[in-house]
Amino acid sequence: MTSTGTSGLPSDDVLAAIRSHICARPYEVEPGRFIRCQSRRTAVCPSCAGLYRGDWQRIARSGIYDADGHPLVGYRYFFITLSAPSFGSVHLVPKWERDAGKRCKCGQTHGHDDVHLRGLPIDQDSYRYEDQVRWHGALGRLWKSAATAMRRLCPGAEYYAVRELQSRMALHVHAVVRVPARTAVDAEAMGHAARMATATHPVTGEVVEWGKRGVQDREIRARITESDDVTPDMSRAAARIISYVSKCLAYSTKDITPGERDETATPERVEFVKRMRQAARLGVRCVDCPRGGPSDCPRRAHDNLGYGGHVVTVSRPTDQREGWSLSHLTRKRLREERAAWMEANRPADVGGGLSDGDVRLAEWLAEQAARRAREAWSTREHARAP
Repeated sequence: MTSTGTSGLPSDDVLAAIRSHICARPYEVEPGRFIRCQSRRTAVCPSCAGLYRGDWQRIARSGIYDADGHPLVGYRYFFITLSAPSFGSVHLVPKWERDAGKRCKCGQTHGHDDVHLRGLPIDQDSYRYEDQVRWHGALGRLWKSAATAMRRLCPGAEYYAVRELQSRMALHVHAVVRVPARTAVDAEAMGHAARMATATHPVTGEVVEWGKRGVQDREIRARITESDDVTPDMSRAAARIISYVSKCLAYSTKDITPGERDETATPERVEFVKRMRQAARLGVRCVDCPRGGPSDCPRRAHDNLGYGGHVVTVSRPTDQREGWSLSHLTRKRLREERAAWMEANRPADVGGGLSDGDVRLAEWLAEQAARRAREAWSTREHARAP
């Protein structure tokens, strides 16, 4: 079974298998040797986006479980949600049963079948697109102010925060906050302190604040439970935290350009996103914008609805604080561990940089893809038979 050409470089079949199953757009750093693209977007590279989510899931667990998989004792956990203020009326489409039957400002009562309208402005012409983009530009400062407010209320608070995009194309923050068990503070007080925090926009100097609706502040007790379907070292509550964080990460790494990769997007949603992107690229300046304006600025915020920060942030350890991860786990450390493992388990290089294990894996994946294609074709042919 040949995997390289006469030049010693990988064959087209091997490279196709790598792009299909290992990395969608690997970078060739030297002839025949590739590295991952490390994209965080599922639409760009599902494999690298999955690796990114997996790293953050491990970091999330390291602040909830100990090394043996038991929920940490001596702590309490709050789930805090912080959302953006309103920038215009949007269609109210019920997502939960408690919202069913509520009348939308458009004059109608929407049902679950109207999900395509959720988050869309009632009047697209009067919606404040640039205000929303500017709010995104100050979100980093606003979250920092909120974290300071929570620590002012509880000095021992540590957090794990995920930014998720709402259907109205506005970011909101889901934060898991860990506090010492003996702290005399509850989730409502912690959420109120964070929500009352304000910040100033880095360019305009205007005051930005959190929205006051959609409040979801609650305590999640990570306790050990004894039952038939839950192992003693896994509490239901702690497992829910990890599950919801994983869900938020999955949403955060999705592509947010309906119409280009989402064939189910309606023309109204495509137009809404188009106007949001135009406001971010052409209408709102950032701190690094040149004289020519945002259209000539290379900062990624202009291609990301005004937000140029990270999807996930965690509190870091200092001399006075323990940080979120009690094992001091970071993405850099996880990358180093993977690199060390690969180096220790790598066979002799063949094919100009691809190891024998890489080549065999890629060829096996290609064979499996071909087998699935044959089975799918056979199934269709049998279905057509009289």
